[in-house]
Amino acid sequence: MMHPQQENEFHFQRCSKCETVFLENPVAEEKLGQYYSKSYLPYRGAEAWGKYAKWVKSSQRKLDAKRLSVVKKALEKQTFSLLDIGCGKPTFLQLVKEKTKADCHGIDLSTEGWKNQEFDKLKLSNSSFADFRPKQKFDAITLWHYLEHDYHLQDTVKQISQSLKIGGKLIIEVPDYQSLTAKQQKQYWQGWHSPRHLSLLSRKGFEQLFPSSKWKIKTHKRYGTLDAFTLWWLGKMEEKKIDWATSMENEFWPLVGLKVLSFPFFLFEKFIPMGVQLLIIEKREQA
Repeated sequence: MMHPQQENEFHFQRCSKCETVFLENPVAEEKLGQYYSKSYLPYRGAEAWGKYAKWVKSSQRKLDAKRLSVVKKALEKQTFSLLDIGCGKPTFLQLVKEKTKADCHGIDLSTEGWKNQEFDKLKLSNSSFADFRPKQKFDAITLWHYLEHDYHLQDTVKQISQSLKIGGKLIIEVPDYQSLTAKQQKQYWQGWHSPRHLSLLSRKGFEQLFPSSKWKIKTHKRYGTLDAFTLWWLGKMEEKKIDWATSMENEFWPLVGLKVLSFPFFLFEKFIPMGVQLLIIEKREQA
């Protein structure tokens, strides 16, 4: 597989044993920062949409609410400690703080997501997870579309285990490369998102990364909190060669129209894999 990105071409390979798809020629980790500039859409957030920002903020809040619902259902309590790895613009953590008595922590490689913003009730760290040294263990750790960016999967899982309480829940949402949209969009599917995405796992890959002697995969859904339409739309924009640094105002109503037209198709995302998967994994006592 290959995905064009700027002047470079990035190739993905699939492991025949664990079915993990990985980037064969990744950018050196120390040079990756150039791909997470101020123009990176997740960091720009609703402001990128100009006069339509309030609509996008409302959509983001609904997404954050869905994620909070997943966490609360997994933990079944109001008071808990939470670490969000790769928190980006920490609106999710902000909502958790508003709606629960949670102790909320977030970590990201860049401060662009919370620069000049009011997130003073959150405990945010500008660091790689490899360098992060928490002073506590958490009831839950969330990775909303983070794991596919990780350069050191085995080390990350080890550190997650050290940072999670026994019986604690690890919640992971990632792209699903075995989905219908991935096959349909081919190199433009935004699950590839090269060179930012380094590896994409299947069920077999997750079972090898989180062995049953240490972990229990309690839930694995082939859909998630992120609307599969969003990932598909990003692929459409990539094929269009959009300049992500410009205002997104002109794309708002075309996006709405496309969402309406494609609505009947994406109604089936809970029955047919459309590009997103969600896992809830419990840390076993003997981990």
